[in-house]
Amino acid sequence: MDLVLNGDVDGRMDSVEEAKTADTLIDTLFNSNTTTLRKRVDDSCRKFFATTDGATDRRIEHVRSKFMQFDAPAQGQSAETYLDMLDREVLPHCSHLASPRYLGHMTSPIPQFLPEIGRLVQTLNQNVVKMETSRGMAFLERQVIGMLHREIFGADKQFYEENLQTASSALGIFTSGGTLANICALWTAMRLADATQAAESTKPLQAAERPVIIGSELMHYSFDKGAQLLGAELHKVAVNNLFQIDLNALGEAVEKYRQAGRKIACLVAIAGTTDYGSIDALARICEIGKQIGAHVHVDAAWGGGLILSKSNRYLLDGIAQADTVTIDGHKQLMLPLGCGMLFFRDPALSQLTMHHAPYAVRATSFDQGRFTLEGTRPATALYVHAALHIIGKNGYDDLFSESLQRARYMAQAIEARPEFELMAAPAMNILTYRYIPEKYRNKKIDDQDNIQINRFNTSLQKWQRQKGDSFVSRTFRAIGQYDNQGLTLLRAVLLNPLTTYDDIDFLLNDQLHIARSLESEISGVPASHS
Repeated sequence: MDLVLNGDVDGRMDSVEEAKTADTLIDTLFNSNTTTLRKRVDDSCRKFFATTDGATDRRIEHVRSKFMQFDAPAQGQSAETYLDMLDREVLPHCSHLASPRYLGHMTSPIPQFLPEIGRLVQTLNQNVVKMETSRGMAFLERQVIGMLHREIFGADKQFYEENLQTASSALGIFTSGGTLANICALWTAMRLADATQAAESTKPLQAAERPVIIGSELMHYSFDKGAQLLGAELHKVAVNNLFQIDLNALGEAVEKYRQAGRKIACLVAIAGTTDYGSIDALARICEIGKQIGAHVHVDAAWGGGLILSKSNRYLLDGIAQADTVTIDGHKQLMLPLGCGMLFFRDPALSQLTMHHAPYAVRATSFDQGRFTLEGTRPATALYVHAALHIIGKNGYDDLFSESLQRARYMAQAIEARPEFELMAAPAMNILTYRYIPEKYRNKKIDDQDNIQINRFNTSLQKWQRQKGDSFVSRTFRAIGQYDNQGLTLLRAVLLNPLTTYDDIDFLLNDQLHIARSLESEISGVPASHS
């Protein structure tokens, strides 16, 4: 019989239903030649990338209706039949994140060699929680962490010879993403502050007894999650006009809690806010943390990749003084999802959250699972290892420099169009702006005007998303120059190396076209959404 997973060139693949015996089924599932199947998947990818979000009905209600079947199939079907279904029912409704005109989120197209590395990750299926299920991959993971640790903290050769592959501690850990890396950093800080009773005691602490975590109002929402999980109070400090934490406000917050006898467990600095790409004064925050005996964590999930760039790493000056640092590989490093990393300046910090299990992660082993909140994990370090060797620091330097230049070009293009208002010059490769309808231009904008402009920009962004030819996301933030009134802002992420200046101009002109149609509708003149 033909194999389920792969048909030969003369016929279609048979279904699992035709596997009459358990032995035949096992042979079909595990001993098939998958050459044709891989070609079929390649074809599906090519078809997907040849289309845009504007090619299908993007209404959420329409997409949702495609996925209302809730009975699991009783009988198997051929992989070819399944892929036909994906091509017809699923792939047309996926987001074209690799499009050079999709500038909305922090997910880049991944280099073509990485899906092939992914075949190794999935086929070998190594579980790096434990040496017995990963062997060399566990040491490779430690090696990758060490490479990036040295770029961040710059310790000497002897330090890495002693700590890179030691069994008793770790220079860092891999996580499923930046959120979990940040939460693990807070967990470390709380343990260091002898504050674990907030999470472990059967008697809840009173509000006035909880340890405090302080960072700016632009902290990622993972810190809200972490503070709640760990029983800490999260205090958010205002930002300045550059969207960095206000150091005076930070000092006032620190003094308030110290006067009240409260334990400050952690100061959070951000190296690349999700809204603006802004970077806090890392060195100064680390200095304050040292003065008050608080752990300092730098959330560099977005900006941390620039540590590999000799031309741009100055943007992260001071990061080496932090106690812990988060980097998320699927952002600036352009890796697949699932490559979050947390780095410990002092590997002894990794011991604060160590756990053991008699059947798996043993105290005297090299098991990485002793240091991680997660148990079972795939060998995603292989993606980072491959990228560092194939792209290299020089390659990343070129990519980052081009990306930052695209952001500067878009900022100039926005300022050259009087219909738009740029919120601030980009610090990295994220920028925010908004469209100002004609009736509000060349006048002092008041609170009521801003309410109407907010509604307009929300409609503009939704219409652009529905139209599907280009895309930016949106955010809502208090803006100091408007007396901290909340504004709806368009948010562009200039990460994609395939994005050209022409793509940027197309996107802005697309917004202008949509905005004029919206203004015509508001004034009573119908306009098409096409």
